[in-house]
Amino acid sequence: MNAKSAKLNLDFGHGGISMNYAMANDFQARYGAEGDWRVGTTRLSSEEFEGFPGMPQNRIDEGQVRAAVESINKIISEWQRENGYDFDSNLEVTVSAAFFEVLFHPYRLEFSQLREITEDDIKFIARKIEICKLPEEMFKTSIPDEKIRSLISPYFTISDDVKVLEPIGRRTKAFGFHAYFIIKHPILSKFLDIMKEYEEKIKVSLSCESEFKALANKEEKMSKTALIHITDSMSEFSVWQNSELKYLNKKESGFMKLREIIWRLCVCYHKNPKLARQDHEFNKRSDYMEKFYIMVKNAEISEDSRDILSADDCSGLLEFISCVLEEETEYSRLELPGRNKSRTNLTISNYVLSYFAKMTIRSLLSEIKQTMFDDDFCRPESIILECSLPLKGIEELAREVFEVPARRGYVRWDGELKRDLSSAGAGILQSLISGEDRGVPVEKSKRTTRILSLFGNIFSKAS
Repeated sequence: MNAKSAKLNLDFGHGGISMNYAMANDFQARYGAEGDWRVGTTRLSSEEFEGFPGMPQNRIDEGQVRAAVESINKIISEWQRENGYDFDSNLEVTVSAAFFEVLFHPYRLEFSQLREITEDDIKFIARKIEICKLPEEMFKTSIPDEKIRSLISPYFTISDDVKVLEPIGRRTKAFGFHAYFIIKHPILSKFLDIMKEYEEKIKVSLSCESEFKALANKEEKMSKTALIHITDSMSEFSVWQNSELKYLNKKESGFMKLREIIWRLCVCYHKNPKLARQDHEFNKRSDYMEKFYIMVKNAEISEDSRDILSADDCSGLLEFISCVLEEETEYSRLELPGRNKSRTNLTISNYVLSYFAKMTIRSLLSEIKQTMFDDDFCRPESIILECSLPLKGIEELAREVFEVPARRGYVRWDGELKRDLSSAGAGILQSLISGEDRGVPVEKSKRTTRILSLFGNIFSKAS
């Protein structure tokens, strides 16, 4: 008896690496009917990839990567056998900011002397831009790394790489633009090279492309929309116009800043227990609260203080933190954790926690705005936020910082909220079951030990 069909996505995502799958409920599953397909996620980890993707290129161990590929293959093969499904032979790989870099390459029209930019110059550069958009041109640049995608800057450049939006009439000796290249992390390139040795049909795309498909509503897909994804260590932000990717960048900055400031705050309370009896006064004096925030943020932390408790000990407080202040926040107190999350007699005002959270997240969002709006001249009309923390009120804070409508994005499948499925996984699986490629015969492959699955034997399963 033939096995039922299943679709597979390998997501090198913001929160790690996962195997996302859609399983047909019967042998005649309908194209595009999410109700005919069940989805699930297997999160993968492996000691072979410890330190990935921060591993420098000169330290890549091919044997280690090969072991990881074989481990992946084994998991996929076992999954098929245990569940009675065959994956299509095409493997869809999605790649997030944790696994790529953004580089730019300048294109420049040099003038023999200082002169004004004309309409003809604009037309010449416009033709060059159209050529640079061609996939075959992307691989002719001097940037040696493996490229996933190329994008054209939303601005022009004049002498000394000054960025301008309206170049006509500007006096300069050079006129051009920047091409941005999204390149694979070297260890990801090595990983995919080894997988190709098994004659797998591998398609690599950016996670944000599938995330936007899964999260954006009809109006957002028809306008100019930013998608901002914030994790502990990374912020990835892209801008879309009429559903076309126009801009993509990242910052190695995320919620670790929030974890750091909350830990500093807890250490301060442990060293000064009287704060637990006096912090209600901060509700009445915003100037006191501001000074207290600056003091905690800039305080030097001694080695002895680090022994009081760790940032991990304070992680439970993040579930209760809000970015909403003043009359919208009902006054309450939360117990402060001790070393190894032990119980203590100390408490902290939720207002103090919310103030510290709001100031820290405001700073993080402002950094993203600085890069997107001011450095790269890219201004969206609305924003979709994806966050790894609950953070009540972050949408309102984003509206305040970016001065455009903002909302949080949530993953749904067949109308049901799916908290365990990444937005990238949902988006790519929606494409795979849509029948968009049904004109092309799709081979089902019972993956044996040739190309099985992902990393290691330590994984959690959700469906």
